Amino acid sequence: MFQAKKEKFGRFEQVSIAHEESGNRLSLVPEHGACLLNLQLGGLSVLDGYQRPEELDFNNWSKSRFLFPFPNRLKHGTYHWDGVIYQFPINDGQTGNALHGMGMTDPFRYTKLETNADEAVIECSYKNDGKHPAYPFRFSLVVRFTLSVDNRFELQMTFQNLHDKPIPVGIGWHPYFLLDEQGVDKWRLQLPPCEMIGIDPQMIPTGKRYEYDRFKQERVIQSEVLDNCFVLSDPQERASLNLSNEKHRLEYWQEMGTGKFNYIQLFTPPHRQSLAIEPMTCNVDAFNNGDGLVRLHPGERLSAHCGLSLRSM
Repeated sequence: MFQAKKEKFGRFEQVSIAHEESGNRLSLVPEHGACLLNLQLGGLSVLDGYQRPEELDFNNWSKSRFLFPFPNRLKHGTYHWDGVIYQFPINDGQTGNALHGMGMTDPFRYTKLETNADEAVIECSYKNDGKHPAYPFRFSLVVRFTLSVDNRFELQMTFQNLHDKPIPVGIGWHPYFLLDEQGVDKWRLQLPPCEMIGIDPQMIPTGKRYEYDRFKQERVIQSEVLDNCFVLSDPQERASLNLSNEKHRLEYWQEMGTGKFNYIQLFTPPHRQSLAIEPMTCNVDAFNNGDGLVRLHPGERLSAHCGLSLRSM
């Protein structure tokens, strides 16, 4: 049976669910962006999360953050929408761009906790009043975490337009996954059919796409450096990615289709102890290039799923 509990995590409240017999557990902090602190499947930690409350304030590498109303980079932080120019703060000094939208550390409200013998569900919601000068549109975001007894985890993001006019929307998630202490160089990776997005020195798309088959077949990552966005090219309902070592295979998937997670960003941080696998509904700089951008009408929702499972080799 799944058990749930709440406890202090520094100045925050931590909500946890656990199934002791299977070793499946997770914890998150609704008050700090609904950030996932840790995730274990079959007793194995598969998320590079947060050990101490102080780490949340540093927000290193945007670990486990939710990305909205756009993921990735926005060129110079500027975009035009229905004849008006808007400016996001520049928070990526190396490229001079805005990065990952807004609200990554804003408080969510814990709205649902359900447990039974087979699975547990936590739901957190966020509502924006439309007073942000760079995005003066009212909206809500609901994130739903599902943990199952059979070593499966699923995440659903649902963004709703609460404004009285259409608004531009893209959503994403920024988790870092791990398998052991050996790090990325020893793990094997297999990607679904995809094309690499061509970028300029400021990491903004050039409009070109390139065939990418380096990890078409499972192979060791070795010293490969990744900080690239890919568009998924096989028109299936799901795209799957495999990350493995000698003992375990982490099978990650994301939902595809109209308004779904049709893009994925991969990033090997300098410490090379984990791999960021970031589902996105749109391309880099989508507020300007329109690739995957959704024009969400009043009352409409944009919703997408992703998940993972773990199995022994």
